[in-house]
Amino acid sequence: MHFVSASIYHKAVYLALKEGLSPQSIRHHKDAPELQKSSKYIPISFLYDVYEGADQQLSAGFSVRQGMQLDSDDYGTLGLSWKTCWLAREVFDRLERFMILVTDHGNIRLEESGGFTTLEIVRNPNRRGVEMANEVSFVMIAGIFIEVTGKDISPSAIQFKHSAASGQLFEDYFQCKVSFDQSKNIISYKTADITVPTLKADKSIHQFLLERMNEEKEGIYQSADHLLKEIIRLITEALPSGIPSIIQVAEYLGLSARTLKRRLADKGLTFRELVQNIQQDEARNLLRNPGLSMGEIAFQTGFSEQSAFNRAFKRWTGLSPADYRKNS
Repeated sequence: MHFVSASIYHKAVYLALKEGLSPQSIRHHKDAPELQKSSKYIPISFLYDVYEGADQQLSAGFSVRQGMQLDSDDYGTLGLSWKTCWLAREVFDRLERFMILVTDHGNIRLEESGGFTTLEIVRNPNRRGVEMANEVSFVMIAGIFIEVTGKDISPSAIQFKHSAASGQLFEDYFQCKVSFDQSKNIISYKTADITVPTLKADKSIHQFLLERMNEEKEGIYQSADHLLKEIIRLITEALPSGIPSIIQVAEYLGLSARTLKRRLADKGLTFRELVQNIQQDEARNLLRNPGLSMGEIAFQTGFSEQSAFNRAFKRWTGLSPADYRKNS
């Protein structure tokens, strides 16, 4: 079950009820133990329920209004790091590294090319609430850049994977082209526009906050199986480019290789065993897709040669990939 910061949920509920959302729409939330205990994190499905109720019952553009009311104070230590980072562009980096402090649903990728810096939210819109969450995220990000710099900085382009509900409304807000039915969810800025100092830049305070966020991140990983899920996600995404090393995975997670090795040992795993388990699971899933060739499946599971994949799969299952596909 994916989670989200309770503060984001509570602000959405307050706004939606204020605008006329029927309390009956979210009545079942009251019995949730996370809300009864005032937990820091709650199931993100609750937030999606609020968004979907608002979408059905309220005027168009709730995701814009929700995103506009969110500011750095709603994001705890992460929000403070946005205020104190040296350059505004570092807001993107902090989001990429510490998204887990807000939610574990999805992840962020950054790219700099041709004078533009682009942030991608990798979160498949499998329900309307997720679509709206992606919209809210970009509205929030646009507002954060203005908040931390005091400058009227606008994105250069926005893309969403889902279909348009109120396209013109978004273009009016972002003041740039907003495209729907695209392959990715991205927000892009001219790199020069966000390579500017923040109003409260403070390197010493920011360094303290980075250390604090790493501690919070580690605490989340220790409190549940989120670390293992994150490792599996990273390895799975990396396989088509080759098997990542334990050092590479550890560095991405902000851990030492020794610490990561110890965390896996606590779960009775070695890094090598985990990689092979992931390769097996991916291979089994891909073999159920008749449209994929054996060569493509070998590549997607981290093998440079199909023959090596064939040998490994038979060692794992006792069947050749072709025989497994026939029996699936």
